[in-house]
This record gives sequence, structure tokens and C-alpha cells, in this order.
Amino acid sequence: MKPATSIEKVCRVLSTLRRQPTMGVVELAREAKLLRSDAHRILNSLRTFGYVEQHADTRKYCLGLELLKLGHFVYQNLDMRELAKPLMRSLSEGAVATANLAILDSRELEIIFVEQIDSPSEFQVRLRIGARASPHATAVGKMLTAHQEPSVALRILQKDGMQKRTERTITDIDQLRVEFEKIRTLGYATDNEEAVEGACCISAPVRDHTGGVVAALSISMMAARVGPSQEGSLIRMVRATAARISSELGYEEMHHSPPLGLPQNQGARRKSA
Repeated sequence: MKPATSIEKVCRVLSTLRRQPTMGVVELAREAKLLRSDAHRILNSLRTFGYVEQHADTRKYCLGLELLKLGHFVYQNLDMRELAKPLMRSLSEGAVATANLAILDSRELEIIFVEQIDSPSEFQVRLRIGARASPHATAVGKMLTAHQEPSVALRILQKDGMQKRTERTITDIDQLRVEFEKIRTLGYATDNEEAVEGACCISAPVRDHTGGVVAALSISMMAARVGPSQEGSLIRMVRATAARISSELGYEEMHHSPPLGLPQNQGARRKSA
């Protein structure tokens, strides 16, 4: 069904403001591919209902508090998040690390953090809920992307490009293809200072009753804390917790996953940070 033209334009305005927090009318119209008059009219209407706000000094627009209220409503009604939360808290305490839960937004092809339990130690990761995760540099991103159909995985990687975030970030498509195969075989993914210098993550898949991977569970901590002797124990803890969440979602280990991986004859666009 073709979307209603006016609603489509409103959605384009909101999506544009999501990518760039503050924008003027001219810039927003250009990025959203709208006439300036249309952008101005939509912004005024959204401002009336509190979905966007306008800064008095710069006259630029940003997303408003009404969207936060709607987002909070959605957030509170994510059943999987509520089910996983107590298990994530136990994992966080046992691993002395921050526990995270991420899902794939299949429409926007974005990996989104939907839950976080702070580490009981002094080291705290900034609040991630609602934030995007890199599909090639984070453990949850690699886990979820590795379990998509090849064409979908490639589109996810191509959307923002494989930016080099640290010296350890994988930006070669062939190397990443091998990494994804390893993730599917071993049942866990790691981020060894690939997204942020000095930080590391371990992730495991969360499956639903169909056997499909619907989320990625991870723990984040300072890389200096994790040595060869600790890594194995942490991996087992993450996998065991992910398996318990999967069981609560109705998963039984009898499903066979379809062949996955990246297309062999194509590559994702490469970009440097």
C-alpha cells in the first residue's frame, strides 16, 4: 500500500531530525528532500503538538518531549526487555560488567539498544537505551548482522559504511565475512577495542520459539580487566544467560537455521571515520 503523502513527509522530517539533533528549515528541507514551504509547515504543526521544539536563539528545530513520552511507552511495553531484565541484572552482578540487550530494527536496518543494566563496579557505560550500535564494530552489532540473510546483512553494512572507529576495527568485507562465520559457529561475538579504545564486549544470541535470532545480549567492561583466564568464564556466563532468555521466549534447541553469510561477489562500501 502506498503511504499517504502528507504522513510520509512528516515521517521524513522526524527521521531527519533523529539523525541530526538540531537543524534549520533550509537544511532540513534539503536532507528530507522536501520543499522548504512543506518543511516549514510540517515543523510548525509538529511544534504545536510538542513533537518538535524550536530554539529561541538559533531558530533551529529539534525533537520534542512528546516523542520522549511515546518512546517511553514503547520502551515499557517491550515484553522481551521485561523478561530479560532480571536475568541481565544477575549477569551484570556476576560478571561485574554492564549488561546490554540489542535488537535489529528491520525497517530502518539499524541495531538498537533496548535495555542496559549498569555495572556494579565503578566503571559505568553511558546510557545506551535507544542508541544505535555499529553492525561491524560492536559485539551485539556483529552478532545480529551475522544472523541475517546475506542480502540484508550487506544492506545493513552499506547503510552507514564500515567506518574505522579504532585501530582494531574490521573494515575489510572478506575479513568480516570470516568473522561472521566464526560467530555463527562458536555462538558468541566479541568486540576487542574495535568500537571504543579501552573497552571490550562479549555477546551471545537470543532466539525466539522459531529459532531465529531476535536479540543480542552482551556485557561491556574495560579491556584491561579481561585476560585469557577470565574470557572463557565470561563467555560461558553470557551464553548461559542468553540461553535462559531464549528458553523463556519458547526456544528449543531443535531448529535448523538457514544458510547465512555475506554475498560472495559483493562488498560493502568502505568509509573512514
